[in-house]
Amino acid sequence: MQPHLLRLLAFVAGGLLLVIPSPRAAHAVPSGTTKPFHVLPRLTGFSQSSAVLPPGGTAEVGILAMDPQGNPLTFSWDASAGTLGTQVDTGSSSLQTWTAPQCLAEDATPVAVTVTSFYGQSISSQFGFSVAQDLAVNRQPPFVDSGFELLENATAVLPQELWLTAPAAPTSAERIVFAKDQQLSVTFISKESEATHAFGYVYYDDLVARGYVNVQGTPGDSSDDTLVDANGNGIADLHEDLYNLAPPSGAQARPYIGVSPRCTRTFSSRGFTYRQPDLALSSTCASAFFTNQDMTDARPGRTSADYNIIADVVGTVPPIPSANAGTGFSDEGLFTRIPNLMEPAHAANNFMGLGSMVFLSTEDDSDRATYRAMGLVPDADEFEDGIPDYDVSRYDTRGQVRAVNPDPGITTYDRTVDLGIIQGGKEMVFFLVTALDADHNLDNGTVFPCLRRDADLKCTLHLKTPLSVFFSKAKWNLDQDPVGRMPTTQRNIGCAFSDQCDPDHAQSSTKACPVVTNGQKMCGWMDSDVLQRIAGPSYGRLVLPKEGATVSASGNLLMPHVLLTTPSALPGRWMLGFEDLNGGGDRDFNDAVFLFQAQASSAARSKVLNPPDASCAVSRVRFTKTDTVPTGCATSQPAPSYALATDCQVCGDGGCASNPTPTWHPLPLMRGADSVTVDVSGTPGNQLCWKVTHPGGAPACLPAAVQVNVGYELTPVAP
Repeated sequence: MQPHLLRLLAFVAGGLLLVIPSPRAAHAVPSGTTKPFHVLPRLTGFSQSSAVLPPGGTAEVGILAMDPQGNPLTFSWDASAGTLGTQVDTGSSSLQTWTAPQCLAEDATPVAVTVTSFYGQSISSQFGFSVAQDLAVNRQPPFVDSGFELLENATAVLPQELWLTAPAAPTSAERIVFAKDQQLSVTFISKESEATHAFGYVYYDDLVARGYVNVQGTPGDSSDDTLVDANGNGIADLHEDLYNLAPPSGAQARPYIGVSPRCTRTFSSRGFTYRQPDLALSSTCASAFFTNQDMTDARPGRTSADYNIIADVVGTVPPIPSANAGTGFSDEGLFTRIPNLMEPAHAANNFMGLGSMVFLSTEDDSDRATYRAMGLVPDADEFEDGIPDYDVSRYDTRGQVRAVNPDPGITTYDRTVDLGIIQGGKEMVFFLVTALDADHNLDNGTVFPCLRRDADLKCTLHLKTPLSVFFSKAKWNLDQDPVGRMPTTQRNIGCAFSDQCDPDHAQSSTKACPVVTNGQKMCGWMDSDVLQRIAGPSYGRLVLPKEGATVSASGNLLMPHVLLTTPSALPGRWMLGFEDLNGGGDRDFNDAVFLFQAQASSAARSKVLNPPDASCAVSRVRFTKTDTVPTGCATSQPAPSYALATDCQVCGDGGCASNPTPTWHPLPLMRGADSVTVDVSGTPGNQLCWKVTHPGGAPACLPAAVQVNVGYELTPVAP
């Protein structure tokens, strides 16, 4: 368009002289005299720095005029679109700046000036402009977190990189919870113990709903929660139901967890009646309660005979070290050697189970035996190869045999169990059920689990059993910490374990390794053959860095049993290592080790790119991007998906708010570098934003979106 740079509303061919008289004369004329004749001001010149501007561009306009009668003139500027600055006047000229709007109609004359004489005679002039729209102009600012309305598993990096990331791993075993829904899988790493284990988890909310936990009025924050003792007999209801200790009748009675008890014996201790636990009694259900036993006090600093206390003990273990458990030490639920409360809900436990099973066995050794034949499934393999010695894929997380086994036999497939989608905000507590005779020998750092403690945290009732349950939440554990060290232990996760390394004197040990960040020496964690095996291709080359991992003390003198670490070299992955001895024993925390890998969708949504202007609508958009994947990653993985919308905000009452459901236009872009221009005039809006989404995948192979350019055209909104 060739704009009319100046239109003089004067005598022109076919036109009229536009005269805007003042409402009254500037000076009163005495009665009876003749009014003087006043003429219009004359326009003598104009200036315009530019007639074509980009959106938001600025131009300077000026006007020259004279009054034939020699009086000074006044100037008044007006804009029907865009904004005016501060005018600079003399008696015969005026200069003004004008900032263009985001769009302008063709042949528009948005700026007008009116020149008025001393006697009120006026003449006007208008200036024409064009606002150029250019799809090639990149409107996308440099990438910073504040430039995005949403960054979900994504990180913005200057100048223009958007890295899609794995979901953040938990940082403490005391609270394992995720911000968003995610797909979680668990890989078996190793077992270094004579015990037989089963590994599973419960949801914290389920225990709260069952009444085991007092949330102290702060649901969602479990840091201050306490275990409930509703029947007031000194044993937390969680532990009471774990071993079915509540009596069958009386004020302290509680429902039996399961169908019916295997044994019916009770005992009295410190004025309360309890049931002798099926999980701690032999096949004959012979009484196993011993009162007023001379016991070593398991509280820290009191572990010598000088501090012995009198306590009661309930339960037993098979009398001969090599004897099998037979039909004893069972509460006869879905699994004979899992407390019914920790089993998946099933008719066999009267649908009172709360747990989910991950691995029914951690056996991975050179024989086909489980400890005292107490394994949930037979040991069917003789190879120590990082694969549990049973067909893991045959069972689901309810511990039930699948209708169709996706991978029959013991194969590498059996290393990993997919837990499915874990809901965001839903805390998980993992547990290890350990088949190993409990022993109370403070010289070896082992103690009997403690069912009841007095006000001084002294144990008054011990449990003797070959079946122990250890929780990732330390304050739920039954065994006392006889050492009381703070922290409980520290380990260098990339350093090989050695029984010749004393964690208390690691700085002087030749078997300890310095941590890369600060040089502090710590004893190693897993055996060298395990570190070598997981560094191979079958595990995706998991090379653990020489980083420190700390097990914090529980704060209530109970023994923590889980080491949680998030290796920096393994994005999106974290590990749990269990210590399976009551009281901590050797405190190596490598008796059963598991690797967790989370996959969750990534999403990023930009803030609005164009300044708000209700008179304009986005009509076309040109979107250019490049997305990349790390070297060595398969290109068969899903590519990021892109979309844009023009109604990204809802405006009204003097403000704008984000539109949670804008009208998204999917962009047909190929993987890698690509560009597309789309017509969005069918869904008019003036609030442009874009988004990228990705379904998730292997954390080390998530793509990055780089070099995103966004150009757009705006058109005036019809009145």
